[in-house]
Amino acid sequence: MGQRFHARVPAPAQRRPCLSAQRPATLIYNPRAGSSHRAPPGALCQALHDAAFAVTLHVTAHPELLGPLLAQTSGTIFLAGGDGTLRAGALHLLGRPDVTLGVLPMGTANNVARALNVQGDPLAAARRFGQARPSPFDVGRIRGSWGEDYFLEACGCGLFADILDDYGPHLAKSPVRALGSALEAFAMHQPLGLHVTVDGRPVPSPPVAVLEVMNTPSTGNGLHLAPHARVDDGLLNLVRVDGLRRAPMLTYAHALRRGTFHQLPSVHSAPGRRFVIADQGQVWHLDTELRRSAVPGGVVEVEVVPGALRLLRAPDQAG
Repeated sequence: MGQRFHARVPAPAQRRPCLSAQRPATLIYNPRAGSSHRAPPGALCQALHDAAFAVTLHVTAHPELLGPLLAQTSGTIFLAGGDGTLRAGALHLLGRPDVTLGVLPMGTANNVARALNVQGDPLAAARRFGQARPSPFDVGRIRGSWGEDYFLEACGCGLFADILDDYGPHLAKSPVRALGSALEAFAMHQPLGLHVTVDGRPVPSPPVAVLEVMNTPSTGNGLHLAPHARVDDGLLNLVRVDGLRRAPMLTYAHALRRGTFHQLPSVHSAPGRRFVIADQGQVWHLDTELRRSAVPGGVVEVEVVPGALRLLRAPDQAG
């Protein structure tokens, strides 16, 4: 178990005015997160104190320790880390109405935090939680021959899954290796001819280069694929890239940077609650986890679980 600390409360003369009476909360801090140098644990405790939370702090870099810790914790829980830390913690809290989760963005992409309007400097984000309100957060459930899993951001197959498979998401991060994996996957990828249904209706589709079922607007490192996706509407968003009309790699890269990927002629999207997709033995990703069917030839089922989590949604920065 990670080290346990109680936040040191400064003398009254050093306090900022509280927005309300101090509310008890737990802060779980990952010291290996990419932005941990910008927000050491003591500073985060102080920032949350400024937002009227009385914090008990747990520091751990080991996701396997989160299960026992969260099992005995209720109320407001803040997770300070990246999307991987959030996924590791949130999966232990599905269906826990006694827990409200706050996300403190300290990773590289912070896709879930962005979907909740929690952005920018972690300390500033912590202070804004004084005005945050609980909001339902939908989760995706995926079933294949390997079993059942859940995802917060997205699941899918095709190019993105192939890039993750080549890159090795559990290895140390490397921009050079990531670029090499992208170039290799883009050059070698063959479009997938997949039968797909959305809420029981077949979706005519040419072979696809990318098939993603999105919960958040973005997934991975800056893949802004579904800008209109919401995490509280009881829907997921199917995004497909036509493999026969695939544009050059730089076209997709520029569109992702500009936020116009969804406007490309080869990109198609459809909202829904339940998706059934042919399983040809392709690699699947669920957030950054990878799965592959041991027995191809069946189907993979994806559906939304509305309001599976309660998360704090930050107000607008001007609010």
